[in-house]
Amino acid sequence: MPSRPELPPSSVDVAVVGGGPAGLAAGMTLARAAISHLVLERGEPGGLLRSAGLVENYPGFPGGIGARELVARTVEQARGLGVRLLPVEVLRVSLAGEQFTLESSRGRLQARALILATGSLPRSEMELLDGVDLDRVHRETCTLPAQLAGQQVWISGAGDAAYDSALQLVGRGARVALASRGPVPRAMRLLAQRAAQAGIPVHLGWCLRGVRASADGLRLSFSLASGESRSLQTHHLLICHGRSPADGLWRQLAGERAPLPGAVASGIPGLYLAGDLLWGRCRYAGVAVGDGIRAATLAERQLERYRARSSDPGPGSS
Repeated sequence: MPSRPELPPSSVDVAVVGGGPAGLAAGMTLARAAISHLVLERGEPGGLLRSAGLVENYPGFPGGIGARELVARTVEQARGLGVRLLPVEVLRVSLAGEQFTLESSRGRLQARALILATGSLPRSEMELLDGVDLDRVHRETCTLPAQLAGQQVWISGAGDAAYDSALQLVGRGARVALASRGPVPRAMRLLAQRAAQAGIPVHLGWCLRGVRASADGLRLSFSLASGESRSLQTHHLLICHGRSPADGLWRQLAGERAPLPGAVASGIPGLYLAGDLLWGRCRYAGVAVGDGIRAATLAERQLERYRARSSDPGPGSS
């Protein structure tokens, strides 16, 4: 088995943490500008986009494009432009003077500028689980089997992600049902209409209370708005209860209680934020790509300021 690549010992001008649409767009912008960089992604490139279905609001694709195809095209384009993408998880970051230090399980890297495109994380629901097989409990569709013919999948949630996931899983052959703790769906009307057309049952006022292992999968317990309780059998459970910013590295630099800045420029010289880390529910590939390009452009300008200052002889020079 070939060994995994180690982090290069030397520093780079810009380090990008996260290989989703924002991080890849940043990497492409840096590569085109011939700026030394690394894009560090602990998992598969593409980020949360890998779990989406049809992307219909990305310019240039009349009729939409499958999310996985969009990811594949983006990665191919990034590699073609010379983006340096490494499968590395960054554990800690620090800043001393004008130098960022990134610690990972494979070594240390230093950079003059840092772009955090770390995305978001699903909210923990571990209190619902009672010794169950976690292979049957999912937060994203990409962890479910590719073929689900004849299998039951319950989805807890009623936002865009829940409805989009339901439509995807029906396409994989699953029998899908949605349960929402609220009285009305929170998904956009178009997705709700498509789910209705696909015959996906939606149970409103159903709050997931517990998950137990069973002989053939999972046993789900719901409390209903009417005061009743229901217990149902399923092969898989997909939990879509919202996501939170993956802001751990940001807090290492800015402080545990520091709020996210709400802008690509963080207020810390040389540090930029992009994508889902910033925008919460506004999780769109086009937004993330724009952030990545802007973050890389601002990083390039910061590097120019560093170079101009180092070459300035200063007052009183002859």
